[in-house]
Amino acid sequence: MSQIFWVSEWAKRRQAEVVRIPTEYKIHADFLQNRDKDDVRTAFVELNTLFQSIYGDIAFRPCEYGMPLHPKDNYRVFSTEFRAAGEAPYRPFVLLFNLLAFCEISSMSAIVDIEKYKAYKPPPKQSAKHPHLLFGKLSDHGFVFEGLSNNKRSNRNIHISYPDNPHLLSLLKQLSDKARNTDRIYDLLCGHFRLLQDDMQTANYGHGANDVADRVHTDTDKKIVLSLDRILKDKGFVSKPYGGIECYGVAYYHNEKDMNSKKPYSYRVVTRGMDFEHPDTDTEKMILQLRIRNVEKCLQFLTSCPDSVKRIFTNHTDLGCPKRLNDTCKHGISYEIDGKLHWRCACCHTPFSVKPNIRDIPHYIKLVDLGEKK
Repeated sequence: MSQIFWVSEWAKRRQAEVVRIPTEYKIHADFLQNRDKDDVRTAFVELNTLFQSIYGDIAFRPCEYGMPLHPKDNYRVFSTEFRAAGEAPYRPFVLLFNLLAFCEISSMSAIVDIEKYKAYKPPPKQSAKHPHLLFGKLSDHGFVFEGLSNNKRSNRNIHISYPDNPHLLSLLKQLSDKARNTDRIYDLLCGHFRLLQDDMQTANYGHGANDVADRVHTDTDKKIVLSLDRILKDKGFVSKPYGGIECYGVAYYHNEKDMNSKKPYSYRVVTRGMDFEHPDTDTEKMILQLRIRNVEKCLQFLTSCPDSVKRIFTNHTDLGCPKRLNDTCKHGISYEIDGKLHWRCACCHTPFSVKPNIRDIPHYIKLVDLGEKK
């Protein structure tokens, strides 16, 4: 049996994180220089498809891209190697991002000033290791590079073109500049359509539930995100963005004081779950996390809940973190339902999570009301 590498799992996740393009979206006049909206839309669709295609290719051929080959069996979730593998799939596009910072667009091609590029020292997370392999793979996906020597930089300026669509490269240059100006490189790396809506110095989006709704894949899940947000806000909850390298999300707190302190959130909706060990096969990975500390207080109400809600408590038992093995875990929760003992780890996130159903939102809220406090 061949080994499974963390970077392959992460590349699949990066592929799924590419933002789906809606039917209608705004395009600012800054992106319409020397091209019309149809040109921009066509080029952006092709660019968005490139992101999905290259991340998918990395998942199956990580060695060809020079990716770190850390086997899943050897390194735990949240290890240094696990986290490094999470950033690695971005490298082909980070390479382009760095190159385009020092280029001029001429006749639908980009000319990179090699001296400026060589002198540039990118931040650690914006470094593209093994660029000769990345140049080769980007060439396989339609980019043409002139001025290299055996896919390695020389003393000559680098000429970049994308013959399949002459507008794609100039649009990518603008999007890269916009991402740099507004500190939105991760929006660039997931092909976010909202980069196009404001001028080159402005990114007036990406706040709270609307950002999560942009990033889920189905209209049903968009409706769930926005409905939950409206219900919780009507109950007086406040929210803030709360994500990480594995997901985008928003967390809800009882009040501003709790939100601005170190107190934990009551609810958190995220675009992805952290269950790398037992990933589901659904395309959509939106997860609702519920802060429930005392299951005993929920059991009576649970008897009146639909099976879809009961399964939150019975669908699996965690192995737990290493601290459970030596009885030093302070955050895990142990409880019994129908004579079966369950354990849920809560060291890195809430112990209870569910792929939400809009009909079950009132049940989720009641369970947190009952069981949030020990």
